[in-house]
Amino acid sequence: MKIRRIQEADLWTVAYIIRRNLDEVMAEQHSPAVIEKYKNQNTQEKLLKQMDWKEIYVVEDHSGIIATGAIASFGGQNKPRYSISNFFVKPELQHKGVGKLLMEHLLNEARKKNALTLHVPSSNNAVAFYEKMGFVTDKIQDDREDEITWLTMAMK
Repeated sequence: MKIRRIQEADLWTVAYIIRRNLDEVMAEQHSPAVIEKYKNQNTQEKLLKQMDWKEIYVVEDHSGIIATGAIASFGGQNKPRYSISNFFVKPELQHKGVGKLLMEHLLNEARKKNALTLHVPSSNNAVAFYEKMGFVTDKIQDDREDEITWLTMAMK
């Protein structure tokens, strides 16, 4: 498997992987309104704009792109500085180590930035994965309206 920065030619595939996760995985534990909101936030056009301010990566294997994840930079000391974003693995490849490989890559990239903490907004179905990777629930950030659990990791 290979991890690399996203290219404009990858946008359709990445948007498709995200949409599949929303429809096939997240829809089991999230309301239709939230699923629709996330679909609207992850179109090819919106992902193209995100490429300007997020470091978006893709994981490829012999079949093509199989996962995506990003590091987003947000300003201010009272709000998260670095956050994991757009983290999705093809549904049929979940629980096979792809997400762990991608997360380790993102953690290494965050360390290169000397990030003190790293945050992740998690869907209900992914909380256990992030906890396994070392994140803990952040009680300060509450995002119930978007059905998100924020988790934080102190970087070493």
